[in-house]
Amino acid sequence: MTDQTQCDSGRPCARCFENSIECIVDESNDLRRKGALKRKAAMMEQDQELLIQLVSALRGSNERHVSHLVNMIRSHASLQEIREYITDHLKLGTIEDTSEMTEFRRQIHFLLDVEGPAFESRKAQQVAHPRSFNVPAKPWTVIQCNNAFVSELVSLWFTWNHSMFPCIDRSLFVRDMRAGNVVCQYCSPFLVNAILADACALLDDSHSENGSHMNDSSHSLAKCFYQQAQRLYEEEGRLSLTTIQGLAVLWRCTCTFGNNHLARVYEGRIVDALRNFSTSKTSASPKPSGNEQQYDNVCSIAIWGMYNILLENLITYRRRPLIEVPRCARPLVFHVEGLAGEQWAPYPNSQPATTSHESCLINSLCNLTLIVNDICLLLSQSWKYLSPEAVDQSVEASFKRLEDWKAHVPSCMRLSDTERSSPQVLGTHIYYHTIMITLYGLSQKSPGSVRMSNTSTPSNARTRAIRLHAAQEVARLVEVRRRLWGLDRISAPLSQWITISLLTLLEDLSTPESKEAFVSLCVALRVSARRWEHSKGLLRLTQHLALQSCLTLPPETIPLYRDFQDLKWGPEDDEKFGALAQRFWM
Repeated sequence: MTDQTQCDSGRPCARCFENSIECIVDESNDLRRKGALKRKAAMMEQDQELLIQLVSALRGSNERHVSHLVNMIRSHASLQEIREYITDHLKLGTIEDTSEMTEFRRQIHFLLDVEGPAFESRKAQQVAHPRSFNVPAKPWTVIQCNNAFVSELVSLWFTWNHSMFPCIDRSLFVRDMRAGNVVCQYCSPFLVNAILADACALLDDSHSENGSHMNDSSHSLAKCFYQQAQRLYEEEGRLSLTTIQGLAVLWRCTCTFGNNHLARVYEGRIVDALRNFSTSKTSASPKPSGNEQQYDNVCSIAIWGMYNILLENLITYRRRPLIEVPRCARPLVFHVEGLAGEQWAPYPNSQPATTSHESCLINSLCNLTLIVNDICLLLSQSWKYLSPEAVDQSVEASFKRLEDWKAHVPSCMRLSDTERSSPQVLGTHIYYHTIMITLYGLSQKSPGSVRMSNTSTPSNARTRAIRLHAAQEVARLVEVRRRLWGLDRISAPLSQWITISLLTLLEDLSTPESKEAFVSLCVALRVSARRWEHSKGLLRLTQHLALQSCLTLPPETIPLYRDFQDLKWGPEDDEKFGALAQRFWM
C-alpha cells in the first residue's frame, strides 16, 4: 500500500485487491514487521561495533596509525570504509596516554562527520537554516521535478558555488524567476538549467554506499539539466545578459565534469560573448523598463564577475589573457552593517550566519584580478628575450602590488581572529596566496623535478621560502574553513588552489611544517573528491607526480589514496591534467 490506510498485512492487502490496484509494501518503513525490526537492530549493532572499534583504535594504536585513522574520518569516508580500514590496515598495539592522544580522543565526535543511521538521526535534530529561496520549477525547466527540489538546488548553488566569484545579481534573478515569466531581463530557462546542472553535485540527501555524495541518480539528473541547458543555448537567437551568465555557469559545470575539450569551446564562446556584449550592451538586451542605473550595475556585476572567473582559471594554468580589461564601470559598493541582505548563511548547515558584503567581495576580486592580468601577460612573454634580472624585477613589482592589495582590502574582507570569516573571504585570501606561489614560480631557474629547487643562492632560497610559506598559509586557511564551515562543499577553484599548494609542498616534505600542511590539504582534497570527479583527478595528480619524482608521500596520506592504488595514469589523464602538471615541470 502507498497511502496511510488500515492494512490487513495481506499480499496484496484486501483494500488494494478490491480496488484492483497494485499493492506496494515498503518494508523498510513498516516497523510492525519483524524483518524491518531485525534490519534496524542489525544496523544499530554495526554502528555500536564501529564505535567500539574506534575507541579501541584510539586507545591502543600508535600515534601514526591513529593519525591515519583521523585523516580517514576527516575525509568524510563512509562507515563501511572506516570499518574496512580498521579491520584490514590498523595494527593495534600499546601507547602511553600522551597529550596528543588526549587531543585525538577529544576531537573524535567532531571528526566523525560520516553518514549512517545514527548520524542521520542526530543531524535531523539540528536546527538548520531555512531554505534560502523558494522558486518555481515551471516554466524554467522541462525536466520533471517539483518546486521544492528546484528551490533546494538554487539555494545550494547561490550559497556555495556562486558566492566565491559572483556574476549574477541574486535578488533580481530570484525576483524574475518567482514571477514565472520567461520574457524578463534577469532570468532565463538557459541560465536556470545551467545553474541546476551545476548544483546537483551539492545535493546531500542521498549517498551511495561508497561514501560518494554524487550518486548515480544525482549525476544522471545533472546530465539532464546540462543537456537541456545546451539545447536552450543553441536555440537562443540573440545575445543577452543571461546568455553570458549562463555560459559562465555552463563552462564551470563542464570543467567539473572533466570534459576539458568542451570546456575550452565554452571558454572561447564566453570570450566572444563578453566582447560583443560589452560593445553593444544597449542593443544586445531588452531596453530596461525602469531603473537604468540598476540594469547597468547588474551588467557590470556580470562583466567584471566573468572577467574575474576567466583570469582565475588562466593564471592557474599559466596562460595569457584572452580578453581586455573591462571598460565598463565597476559594480557599485553597498556596505551596510547589520543589513539582512549582508549576511551569509551556510544553508543547509546549522552554523550561525556571518557577515558577508558581496559588493565589497566583487570589488576586492576586481582589484586582485587586475594584478593577475599583468602576471598573465608576464607569463605569456617569450622567455628567451628576457634576462633573469628583468624577470626578477617584474616579479618584485607584482609582489609589491599584491602586498598593497592585502594592506588595503576593506575591513569586512580581512581575516580576523575574533570574527567568523565567510568561506568567500577565506577563499579570497587563499587565492591571494596561490597567486604568490604562481608568481614566484617564475623565478625558478632550473627545470627538473619537483625537488629541483636550487637554494644555493640567496635569491633562490628566498623564492623557495616565499612559495612554501604561501602553500602553508593555504593549508592553515583551509583548516580554518574546515573548522568553521566544513569542507564537503568546497568550490572548484578552491580544489585547484589546494592542488597547487600540494604540488608546491612536495618539494619540502622532509620538514615537519610542510609535511603537516601537505597531509591537511590532502584530507581537504579527498573530501572534495567524494563529491566532484574533477577533484578526484586532482588528488590522483598529486600521487602521480610524486611517483614520477620518486618521492615518498607521508604515511598519513595512505588511506586517502587507497582508491587509486591500482589505477594506472593514462593518456586520458594527461589530457585532463597535463597542463597543470607542466606548471611544475613534470
